[in-house]
Amino acid sequence: MTSRERVIKALKREEPDRLPTFEWIIHPRIIKALTGQESEIEFIRQMDIDGIAVSTNMKKEKINDQYFRDEWNIVRASNDEYPNVVKSPIQTEDDLEQLIVPDPDADYRFDNIRKAMEELGDEKAIIIRLRDVFSQPRDLMGYENFLMGFYMQPALVSRLMEISVDYNTRLAKNARAFGGEIIVIGDDIADNRGTLISPEIYREMVLPHFQQLIRNFKDMGFYVIKHTDGNITDVIDDIISSGIDCLDPIDPMARMDIGKIKDQYGSQVCLKGNIDCVRTLTEKSEAEVIAEVKDCILKASIGGGHIISSSNSIHSGIDPFNYKVFLEAIKDYGRYPLDIDKLKS
Repeated sequence: MTSRERVIKALKREEPDRLPTFEWIIHPRIIKALTGQESEIEFIRQMDIDGIAVSTNMKKEKINDQYFRDEWNIVRASNDEYPNVVKSPIQTEDDLEQLIVPDPDADYRFDNIRKAMEELGDEKAIIIRLRDVFSQPRDLMGYENFLMGFYMQPALVSRLMEISVDYNTRLAKNARAFGGEIIVIGDDIADNRGTLISPEIYREMVLPHFQQLIRNFKDMGFYVIKHTDGNITDVIDDIISSGIDCLDPIDPMARMDIGKIKDQYGSQVCLKGNIDCVRTLTEKSEAEVIAEVKDCILKASIGGGHIISSSNSIHSGIDPFNYKVFLEAIKDYGRYPLDIDKLKS
């Protein structure tokens, strides 16, 4: 079974030959430490990882050594691992009138995706990273103004969510035309305490746009993975009912128990996650890493429908040795049919 077939089997909530794994981000430091080279594509091959997540391309205008401006006219910090927003272009309805939406049909937009498809072909799963309806308006307005906007400027927030639906739908349509099969939408809607806005406002204002985007993706034939950190207990029914194929990462830092989620929702949705990347993969012992992998498999992998991964990403603080131990443990304990006695030992 190829890696691509393995991932799709899991997304269909079936048992593949082996538990699949892939990550949203693998930091270059980890790639270099484990393989001595810098290509993520080559790293995926050498480490026998089942998929690669690839974003669309966005041009950057350098402002100085600290900041750049993206095509949405958002100013971001250049040196951040995840380039944080430092200046947002939209505060009012008048600002919205000046917004120039980047061209979703621009040929260069898909350079990295095409390269991954050309080099990895049908061997690996190519997961196309897009956004849904929360993060783009947040970055366009700024975090604080965006959250206040649900109460003070609801029409502006809603219009920006509509723009996000239209833009990401068009990106997906183009990606589908040259072979895209799997999309991940990576908008965080919660922190460790709960949703960033009340569940009631989420359902009233955000959910209809989110549901429309999922329908658009599914109508094109995509498998859809929804990523959000945080405690999403209050809205998990709404998210899963939208028609997504997979939910990630079942955040352990937010007291999300992947075993309980598997028991309740495993017949409806594949799960991805959730080895702790804050502590386990950064500082714990080899034995502790293996024990957590075994526990995660017992909780989430029985019957299929599980893609094992970190609880967010393989960021710069990950111990390369622990990540290698994690990958080796998947091969030792994640082959179907699962050996339950071996997992419990």
